[in-house]
Amino acid sequence: MPDPSPAVSASEPEHGMPALRELIANRSEAERERVEAAYRFARDAHAGVIRKSGEPYITHPVAVAVILAKLGMDTDSLMAGLLHDTVEDVDGVTFEIIEENFGPDVRRIVEGETKVSKLSKQGNQQAELREAGRDMQAENLRQMLIAMTVDLRIIVVKLADRLHNMRTLGSMKPEKQQRIARETMEIFAPLAHRLGIGRIKWELEDLSFRYLHPEAYDY
Repeated sequence: MPDPSPAVSASEPEHGMPALRELIANRSEAERERVEAAYRFARDAHAGVIRKSGEPYITHPVAVAVILAKLGMDTDSLMAGLLHDTVEDVDGVTFEIIEENFGPDVRRIVEGETKVSKLSKQGNQQAELREAGRDMQAENLRQMLIAMTVDLRIIVVKLADRLHNMRTLGSMKPEKQQRIARETMEIFAPLAHRLGIGRIKWELEDLSFRYLHPEAYDY
């Protein structure tokens, strides 16, 4: 299990953390240290894993946390952004371990975001059957809206996750780009609109249009 306590080596790349530190510089020392602990845990959990883009995987959760910080989200949300893929992707990391190290609120957000991600993946598995896929996507939306009633932060973290994935979608195969862009346009952009997060809505729509209608986008 990753240890949240070790300090970051001065010679180690920090994968975007300087930007996050600058954004949270006005928060209390205790809050900043909680974010650092979540970063160290996520960094160690994803050690050696590379994204399709060729970057270390940890660059993704750090980028998600940066998006959340720019939205002014609370410290638990930033920590959940850093940790959101650890349980789903890393053997030996459980929701209980997240709660033990970072508290029940962070666990609730990570657990909720993980459930939403699994629903999204199930919808993508049905994408070749478009009508069935649309039914699955509609059910995904209903489930996400239900999750919002438990903790709105779950959906905001998921939107930040999707936004960074859309920003780096160019490294995916064309058919996957199409599926993810379509889902983003049909589900995630409208969710951002419902939450009043205009900056995310517009960027999600713009990025989706780029992959769904490349000729019109370039024109």
